[in-house]
Amino acid sequence: MPAIGPQHRKILHRRTAARTVIFYAIFACLWIYFSDALLAWFINDPIRLTQVQTIKGWLYVVVTATLLYFYLSHCLQILGRHEEALEEEQNKAQRDVQNRFKQLNTLFDSMNAVVYVADLESYELLYVNRFAADSFGHDWQGRTCFHYLQRDREQPCDFCTNKQLIDNGESGDPVIWEFLNTKNKRWYECFDKVIRWTDGRLVRLEVALDVTERKELEKIKDNLLSSVSHEMRTPLTAISGFAELLMNESKIPEDQREHIGIIYREAEKLNDLINRFLDVRRLRVDRTRVNYENLAVLGLLKKAQGNCLDSKKHHTIQVECQADLQLYGNRKELTQVISQLLNNACRYSPMGGTISLTAQSDTHEVSICVADQGIGIPQDELEAIFKPFHKLDAGDNRRTSGIGLGLYVSREIIALHGGQILVESTLGQGSTFTILLPQLADQENSGIDKPLASIPL
Repeated sequence: MPAIGPQHRKILHRRTAARTVIFYAIFACLWIYFSDALLAWFINDPIRLTQVQTIKGWLYVVVTATLLYFYLSHCLQILGRHEEALEEEQNKAQRDVQNRFKQLNTLFDSMNAVVYVADLESYELLYVNRFAADSFGHDWQGRTCFHYLQRDREQPCDFCTNKQLIDNGESGDPVIWEFLNTKNKRWYECFDKVIRWTDGRLVRLEVALDVTERKELEKIKDNLLSSVSHEMRTPLTAISGFAELLMNESKIPEDQREHIGIIYREAEKLNDLINRFLDVRRLRVDRTRVNYENLAVLGLLKKAQGNCLDSKKHHTIQVECQADLQLYGNRKELTQVISQLLNNACRYSPMGGTISLTAQSDTHEVSICVADQGIGIPQDELEAIFKPFHKLDAGDNRRTSGIGLGLYVSREIIALHGGQILVESTLGQGSTFTILLPQLADQENSGIDKPLASIPL
């Protein structure tokens, strides 16, 4: 039987009441009319007729009151049964919700991780698991996440990105990041997701795993790698410096000068290889956001154009960008990515041509495009080019230099900024690489954007 809505139920009740009143009015009128006519027909004495009519009236009142009593009693019994059934359904639904909540609470309490739920608008904590309460205190009710989990904060954290988790008013993709907590000085790997709470509103669920020990081990490894790389860089710097000095020596024969040039170029390649390995290592083990700021996109494009070492005389780089266009990120990393794309565009355009570097924005994102007129990329290689050590022209007869880590590092950097790199290409006509970065709304028109993938802990 289909369920009846509240509005339809009200209309049905009004119709039933109206029909009952009309039926009663018609019955009463007919009873009065025909009973009076019938009594007048049989009784001629006016006094006797009046007495009988009085008795008839009292009899009518008693009969109608009795019928009304039974009718109302029947209706109230039906209504009571409906209310009992509805109350039982509500109690059952409430028990189901409580049982599910208890199951989730038991599950979250068994985890050695901080789990909490906070309102997206007020930041008020709605749930905290046992591990979080043991770590940060049991007095979390009625407090905000930034006040409870952070040290000396009475306002929402600057790096909170609630808006980033919502896509067209619904839950978007989760955000995974790492953060050094300011209250207990421990590292956490955080999983952040927007979910619907029991009352239907959107809230932020965060699960944070303590990775302090792992970070300490990684720090030891990084220190070791840095020491080794430093020891390698020192002789490489000496080799490159002396090779360059010998190349400029006028007394060196030409054939020896050529050999010294090979030494110099190979030393530079080794130095670049070390830098790339360090970048890959850093991006793999360190997902934190440092040195993020508001950046003028036009300045980034100009800086990357100046860093383009593979640009030759037959290459023309055209830059187009809105003068006031800004984004939020790490200046050095974003410049490195754009420079890498420009160098690739020049490297794979051996015949020269125009290379366009353009930037534009809409309400959701900023796009930076690098388009060339080079040799293009096969369709089956469009995804593989972002893998470590992958090269388009592999083998002994390759036409370009490099170790195949540039695009991999670039994609990792853009991913850390909450964006992505897309590529379109046609063989013999050129390629277009597009960087898409989120466009965050200014906070109270202050011109200061929030970081792109960090949630307070």
